[in-house]
Amino acid sequence: MRSIIKGEWRKLRRCQILLVGIVALALCPVVQYGSQLVMNPELRDPGYNFVSLFNSVIWGNTQIFLPISLVMIGGWIIDRENTNDTMKNLLTVPVSYPGLLGGKLTITVILSLIFGVYSVFVTLLTGTAAGLDGLSPAVLAGQGAQVIGAAFNTCLVCMPVILIFGQMRGAYLGGSLLTFFLGYCILFFKSGFMLSAYPFSAALVLAGFDMQEYNGATEATSIPLAFLGMAAVIALTMALLLFSHPGSKTGTAKKKKKRGRGRRYPGR
Repeated sequence: MRSIIKGEWRKLRRCQILLVGIVALALCPVVQYGSQLVMNPELRDPGYNFVSLFNSVIWGNTQIFLPISLVMIGGWIIDRENTNDTMKNLLTVPVSYPGLLGGKLTITVILSLIFGVYSVFVTLLTGTAAGLDGLSPAVLAGQGAQVIGAAFNTCLVCMPVILIFGQMRGAYLGGSLLTFFLGYCILFFKSGFMLSAYPFSAALVLAGFDMQEYNGATEATSIPLAFLGMAAVIALTMALLLFSHPGSKTGTAKKKKKRGRGRRYPGR
């Protein structure tokens, strides 16, 4: 498993698909702060500061930017082995197919943590350039931990989609579009069971995000329900891993028809 993770990390560092996450997470704080500038003056938040920007980034990352980026990158990591016809070579390594997929998911989790740290840095840079106030070591530590925690939780939520669409050749782009829709659905759950148990909402709740203050939820969130929703996602991921198997075309050699080149004699 360790060798698989090291090998995947070496290959991933040379891939341009990482630019998807780098650009998306760099745009998030810019878009969130820019939305304040284009609002009507009566709708703007007069007390918009670093805490507000960090909350906006946590919301935007979990709802849109991280799901699209992680599913696209994680699905591509799995899909490329079939596209490049290298899966049959990997299967000669003494590791099970679920273990191989688990190594690729582990790389995606590590990448989500790196993206979380990167998002904290970009948000700090954006807020400083915009001249926002309210920054202190306590704010940076608290809000930064929430950004990284939400990134990790969002990756866990996206794992079933990564596994399903990553094993369907060329379908990882469709998976990223699906997670965009699923992340957007957070807006529709402001009370009841789904407010806390819906996986993307649970990712925010378990990171310590205040849904009532930011999303306009009409009731307090429930930590036990959030754990229940996340546990359901993890159970689904484990089930998909256990029942995953290589496609019927993986590892089979292409048979070519052999044509004789000798002289053909009449009557034979």
